[in-house]
Amino acid sequence: MTRPGFKFAYLQPLFEDVEQLRGEGAYWQLPAPQPSSSLATDDAPLGMYSASTLIRSSYSAGIAHADALRRLVHAGEVDPQSPWTLMRGALENFATAVWILGGYDRTERRRRTLALWREDMRNRAQHEEDTDHQPGPGGKTGRERRQDIADLALSLGIPTASLSKPEAGKLSRTPA
Repeated sequence: MTRPGFKFAYLQPLFEDVEQLRGEGAYWQLPAPQPSSSLATDDAPLGMYSASTLIRSSYSAGIAHADALRRLVHAGEVDPQSPWTLMRGALENFATAVWILGGYDRTERRRRTLALWREDMRNRAQHEEDTDHQPGPGGKTGRERRQDIADLALSLGIPTASLSKPEAGKLSRTPA
């Protein structure tokens, strides 16, 4: 499928980095924040809605997309659309992690984190409605978790109205 003469030398540094991050069947994960770090302090009141969880999962997803591109190229299966889709997936995930960390102060980093979690729970609620899925005993619905996030934000002095849906195309353009 790859056109003869496809040149990907410009991607080789990325591919080498990705190969370094592959372990035995899994990608190297970012470590949890050190207890005395600024990120751990950001996370402290957020509980299960931590910034570090989003940062770590965004990083891993970015690596996975870049590795999928690496495997596609090395298999000679490059088509006109997939490389761009995979690179967009990698860039959006990396940009999400940087956007969270780039908040100008602790309150802003927490606001960005809670906005992302709240959007994730909106998507979860939509899935639950579309599939008639109900959480198991003791579990909460996406709608209930959205409310928990709004309550948490208010307890931290973050207005719920400021938790608007983050748009992927704007994350990389938002000043720190």
